[in-house]
Amino acid sequence: TLIKITKKRELFENISRAKKEFIHALSLVGNSIAYDKIEDVHGPHKGIKISQGNELQSCPYQVLDIVRDFDFKTGLNVRVLHWWGRGAYFLVFYGENHPMLLKPNNLFKWLKFKSFHLCTTGLWDYKGIIDQKKVIPSSGLTLELLLNHLKGEFPFQIIKPITFDNLSMLRQKLEAEFIDLHAFHLEK
Repeated sequence: TLIKITKKRELFENISRAKKEFIHALSLVGNSIAYDKIEDVHGPHKGIKISQGNELQSCPYQVLDIVRDFDFKTGLNVRVLHWWGRGAYFLVFYGENHPMLLKPNNLFKWLKFKSFHLCTTGLWDYKGIIDQKKVIPSSGLTLELLLNHLKGEFPFQIIKPITFDNLSMLRQKLEAEFIDLHAFHLEK
């Protein structure tokens, strides 16, 4: 029965250690990003924040928000989500009037080149985005689909799965994703 699992102290100690290791890895990523780089990407921000929980569709998760401006008109948020049983993801949200959305041709080329998927549901609908794959995959994204999405009802959010074999690799890949995003923003 399921009650027996509650008596496995070592299992829960290992889970606790693993959570702490992911939080530490996300802290290292956050601390590696210079404040001026965040300013380059999006001036009005609330800085870096790490959070975690145990019950996202019954699984633990850790989140690193790098920019934190959820204004639906002009905001930008860069989020790393590590969701147990699913993996790690790099998500970027742009408010509907964000300057980066004003050049859809450039945006389209960047999304294709960087293999981002376009989310087709609510910002925090991770079950829909990840489990139910409510995205337009990079391989199927066209300029026409992007333009239609920009005119539609859903917020603009992109997602990219981050594969890794160890936490050092995860940190390196996440730091590289932010560096690429920073470079894209400097191209404005």
